[in-house]
Amino acid sequence: MFMKSKRLLDTANCELSTPGKSKREWIEMSHSYLFALWGLIMHLILLWGVLDVNFHSPIIRGLPIVPAPNSPPAKRLLLFVADGLRFQTFMEKPPPYLRDIMKNKGVWGISHTRVPTESRPGHVAIAAGLYEDPSAIFKGWQENPVDFDSVFNQSHATWAWGSPDIITIFTKGSKQNVHGRSYPSTWQDFDANLSNQTTRLDSWVFDAYLEWLQSSAAEAVRNQNGIILFFHLLGCDTLGHAKKPHSREYVENMNYVDQRIKKVVNVTENFFGENTTAYVFTSDHGMTDWGSHGSGLPSETETPLIVWGAGVRSSGFRQDVEQASISPLIASLIGIPIPINNEGALPWQYFDRNYYEYVAHSLLSNVKQLAHQIAGNRVISCQNSDQYDWREIQLNDKIRKAGQHLSKRNVMAGIQEGNTAINFSKEALAYFRQYQRIRFLIYLSIMWLGWIVILFLKITGAKHEYSRIFLLRLINIGFASLLIIMLIGHMMSNCSNWRLPFYAFFAIISAWFAVTTWITSTSVFVESSTMKLVIDIGGTLLLLVILFVGLTYRFALSIGILLLLLIRLAKSQDISTSMTWTSLALAVFPLLPVVEPDPRVYIVIIGVCIAIPVVIVYEKSQSRKIMEILRLIITSLVYIEIIDGRYWISWIILLTTPLCIWLYPIETQKRMLGVMLGFFCPLTLLSTSYEPIFFVTLTINLLSWLEVTPTTSKNSGEQMTSGDLIRATFFMLYVLLCFFGTGNMASISSFDPSWTRHYVTIFSPFLMTSLILLKLSIPLILVGCVSYSLESENCKKPISLAVLLLGDCLSLPLMYWVTPYGSWLDIGSAISKFIIVISLPCLFILLKCLSRPLMKLSFARLPVALTQKKHIV
Repeated sequence: MFMKSKRLLDTANCELSTPGKSKREWIEMSHSYLFALWGLIMHLILLWGVLDVNFHSPIIRGLPIVPAPNSPPAKRLLLFVADGLRFQTFMEKPPPYLRDIMKNKGVWGISHTRVPTESRPGHVAIAAGLYEDPSAIFKGWQENPVDFDSVFNQSHATWAWGSPDIITIFTKGSKQNVHGRSYPSTWQDFDANLSNQTTRLDSWVFDAYLEWLQSSAAEAVRNQNGIILFFHLLGCDTLGHAKKPHSREYVENMNYVDQRIKKVVNVTENFFGENTTAYVFTSDHGMTDWGSHGSGLPSETETPLIVWGAGVRSSGFRQDVEQASISPLIASLIGIPIPINNEGALPWQYFDRNYYEYVAHSLLSNVKQLAHQIAGNRVISCQNSDQYDWREIQLNDKIRKAGQHLSKRNVMAGIQEGNTAINFSKEALAYFRQYQRIRFLIYLSIMWLGWIVILFLKITGAKHEYSRIFLLRLINIGFASLLIIMLIGHMMSNCSNWRLPFYAFFAIISAWFAVTTWITSTSVFVESSTMKLVIDIGGTLLLLVILFVGLTYRFALSIGILLLLLIRLAKSQDISTSMTWTSLALAVFPLLPVVEPDPRVYIVIIGVCIAIPVVIVYEKSQSRKIMEILRLIITSLVYIEIIDGRYWISWIILLTTPLCIWLYPIETQKRMLGVMLGFFCPLTLLSTSYEPIFFVTLTINLLSWLEVTPTTSKNSGEQMTSGDLIRATFFMLYVLLCFFGTGNMASISSFDPSWTRHYVTIFSPFLMTSLILLKLSIPLILVGCVSYSLESENCKKPISLAVLLLGDCLSLPLMYWVTPYGSWLDIGSAISKFIIVISLPCLFILLKCLSRPLMKLSFARLPVALTQKKHIV
C-alpha cells in the first residue's frame, strides 16, 4: 500500500508543475519545446520531400496545342474498352466477330500496359497518352483529381457510357464537350453467386448507345467531324474477380460483348454511312489466373488491341504497341489535336497506305507536341532556363528535316525521320523529368543526417560546453554565408521553381545546427556493466540491420526473433518454456508464403479450432467462456458461408468487440486474453490463410514476455541506457513482424475484393480499404497493449526517444527506395516501408494511447470509478 501511494505521489509530482521555476529550468523547458518543434518540422519535410520528389506531377499546364493536319480518314471513332480482358484468354478462345476482324478487316496487336495495371491508370493511358499522374495516388484514383488533357477534351464532342468510377474521371472538370452516363454503383457487385447478373453492366452500355442514336444529339452530329463514342465494359473485370479469367462465365461474357459489338457496328454504319467511322477495341489491363491485377505479370500487362474501319489497313496486319500510343492513334484517325501531355508514339503502320501523307504530317505533330513538353520540363528543372539544351537543338533539327522531306513530297523519308525524332524526344523527356531527383535526395539526406546527430546528442545526456567560442563563431559565419550565397544564386538564375532551394535551405540549417551542437556538447551513456553495454549495443546494431533487411526479405524477421531470444539468454534472464516455443513458432511465419487472395478455408478453421481450447483452458468465467465459444462458432459458420454475415452478423461481431473486451478483469494477463479473443473473430472474417494462427501465437508469446520483463525502469532521469535501446528494438521488431509476418502489406498494395467478402461485396474502395487496414491494425493493437503494460511509471520515457532514433536511422536508406515506377505492389510497398519506419515513434505512442482504454476500462469497475470521482470532488 505504501509503495502504491508513493508511485501515485511521484506521478502527481511529475504531472503538476512546481509553483516556481528557476531561470535555468525555464531555459531547459524552452529548449525541449524547440527541440520537439524542430523534430516535427524535420519529419514533415522529409516525408513531404520524399513523396514530392518521386510523385511530383509530370503534367505541365499551359503547353501550346499542336493543330492536327487536315483531311482525317474518319469522322468519328467508337472506342470499346473491355475492362480486365487479358490477351491470353482472348487469343485462346477468340470471339467470332472480333476474330474475323483481326484476320480480314483490320489491324491488331498486343497493347503493352505499364504498371500499376489498374483501371484508372489504364484508361488515362488510353485517352490521354499519359502513364498516370503519380500525384493522383494521394488524391484518389477514382475521380479526376488532376486536370490532364485527353482525346475526349480535344474532340468536338464525346459521349461516354459505363462504370461511374471511370466515366467521372473524364467528365468531372472537363469542358462541356464531354457527356457521360453511368449505371448505379451498387451494380458493381463482386459476389460470385451473382455472376449471372454481370451481363447487365455491359448490356446497359450498349442499350444506352442505341437509345442515344434515337435522340436529337445523334442527329445533330451525324456529319460532324471529331466525334468520339466511348464504351466502358466492366463485365469481364467483375467476373474475373468473382469467377477467375479462365472460367466459363468469363468466356461467355467475352462472347456476349463480341456479339453486341457486331450489332453496334452494323447499326452505326447504317446510321452514319459506311467508311466514315473508325473502331478501336482494347482493354485497360489484364488479369492473373487467380483474378487479381495491379502488378507487372505478362497476364496483367498484355491486352488485346484491334483497330478497323475508316483509314485503317484491312490486311490482318499485326503491330504491337505501347498503351499510351493508342491516344495519338485515336487523335490521328479523326483529325483532332494530340493531348498536350501525351507520351505515346503514333503507330503509323496501322493506317492504310492511301493516307501515308496524312500520317507523315500527324507524326510531325506528335514530335512537336513532345518537343513542347521537353521545353517545359527544362524550364521547370531550372537547367539552362535562358537557352536551348543540346537535346532540343538536335530535336529541332530532326523536325526541320522531316518538314523538308514532306515539302518535297518524300513521304516515306518524312515518316522515317519523324519516327526517329519521336524516339529521341522520348529519351530527352525522360532525362529532364529525372534531372533534379538526385540533387533533391542529396539535400534531404544532409538534412536528415543533421537531425539524427542532434537527436543522438539529445537522448544520450549531452552536456553543453561553450569553451570553443572562436570555432563556434567561425562555423556560424561559414554557414550563414553559404545560406546567403545559395539564395542569391537562385534569385539571379531567373528560375521560378523554388522547390530545390527550399530543400537546400533546410539542409544547410540542419547541418548548421548539427555542427554547432556537436561542438558544444559531449555525450555519455548511463551504464553500470561493460558486458551488459556490449551485449545491448551489439545486439541493437545487429537487430537494426536485421530490421532493415526484413523490410525487403521477410525471412530476416525470423532471424530477429531468434536473436532476441539469444540476447535474453546472454543477459541471464529467465526464459520460460512457453516463451521459447512460441518464439520458435513465430519465427516460422515469415518463412511461409505471403497470404494469397484465394481463401484457404481449412487453414482459417484450424485457427478457430486452436482458439476454442485456449478459451476452455484459460478462461475461468463460465459466462465469458460461453460467450466466446458462441462467437467463435458463429464466426466459423459465417466464414464457411453457411450464414451470410454481410448484412448484420459480421458487423455485429466487429462493432461489439470493445464491449466483449471490457467484460474481462483489468489484470494484465486476463485482459490480454480478452483483447486477443475480442479481436480474433473480426480478424478471422478478414483472413484468407494462417493469419488467425499467427495472432494466437503472437498473443501467447507476448504474454510470456510480460511474465519475465520488469514493468519499471531503474533509470529515473532523461538519459538513455543501453537497456532502453534493446527494449526499443524489441518493439520495433514486433511492430514490423505484425506488418510483414503474414504479408499483410501486400494486401493493401495489391487489393483483392474477396478479402472483405464477409462484410461487403459491392465495390466500395474506401470501405474495403478501411476493413483491410483494420485487419492490419489488430496485431499492432496487441503489441500496443503490451507496450502499455511494460511502460515505465516514471514521467520521462527515454524508450520513446530510443524508438525515434532507431526509426530515423532506418528511414535514411529507405528514402532512396521509394519509386513512382512499378506495380501497385512495388509502389505501395516502397511507400509503406518508408512511412512505417519514419512514423514508427508516432505509431508506437498511438498504439499505447489506443491500448489504454482497452486495458483499463471495465464494466465491473465503472460504478466504483464513478463513486471514487464523486468522492474526490
